[in-house]
Amino acid sequence: MDQNVLYLLLFAALILVVIGYVLYRKHKVKNADKLQKTFTEDEKIHLSLDKKADFNHIAELLLEGLGGAKNVSSVMADGQRIKAAIVAYEAVDEAKLKSAHIGGVLRPQKTMVHLIIGSEAADIAETMNRKLRDETDRS
Repeated sequence: MDQNVLYLLLFAALILVVIGYVLYRKHKVKNADKLQKTFTEDEKIHLSLDKKADFNHIAELLLEGLGGAKNVSSVMADGQRIKAAIVAYEAVDEAKLKSAHIGGVLRPQKTMVHLIIGSEAADIAETMNRKLRDETDRS
């Protein structure tokens, strides 16, 4: 008799685990559908710098958008992004940054701005660093 009760409890526990798993998966899929967004072709934005882009001009626009050379403490390329350390958060002008036809602007911290550039990020960051060095040499 005790053995039958044990089997019955194990069977009930197994049923509860299966029901819990099914409910968990259903809830997880439901939330995943809420987070997923599909874009139509009209909503997609394709921005990229052309191969003949003038990196000096782009670097100037980006430095102006970041609030000038005095507001930028360092610039480094990280993959397809440029990470710029800034002094004053309010001095950053996103409209001016986007006028350089970059992919996007992220502000993960008050002292950091990420510029999504693309495969030319390293070249543009090098040009920006050169311009920053020239500015500090003039001062």
